[in-house]
Amino acid sequence: MAVIFGIGYLVIGFVQFFAVLDALEIYLDWGVLNFVIAVPVTYIPILGSVLGVLGAMEAWGWTLIQAVALFFWYIPAGVVFYIIGIFASAIDD
Repeated sequence: MAVIFGIGYLVIGFVQFFAVLDALEIYLDWGVLNFVIAVPVTYIPILGSVLGVLGAMEAWGWTLIQAVALFFWYIPAGVVFYIIGIFASAIDD
């Protein structure tokens, strides 16, 4: 299960990187510096997701719902894993 979660995180990370890069190109337009900024910012959890949403909406024409569903997927996934953990520990007791 962790492998699937890790692969999903990596794939969405690549998509998020290009969305962040597009957002930086639209808002800052600093040339190569956009790439240098996008690399670390992409994997900062909330900041990378917010910039990914902005890039997907502004550069790719996505709706807010589509962008939030893709870039904030880890929040509902984390809640589901947390709830499963609570039930699993309750069963063990």
